[in-house]
Amino acid sequence: MAGVAEYIKESYIELTEKVTWPTWRELQSSAVLVLVAAIIIAMVVLGMDQIIAYLLKAFYNSLT
Repeated sequence: MAGVAEYIKESYIELTEKVTWPTWRELQSSAVLVLVAAIIIAMVVLGMDQIIAYLLKAFYNSLT
């Protein structure tokens, strides 16, 4: 049980003294970057989906 307590103590020390946490400004800019990248990727996937749907619809209509 002493090993678990030592692990928790060392983890707390590492999180409070050794980890470099981002500033609020850095956190905001990273969040905006992730949001913009997610929107761009979603638009690309939507475009691909629309193109494939159009091609499949045209293909199936040509069979009948």
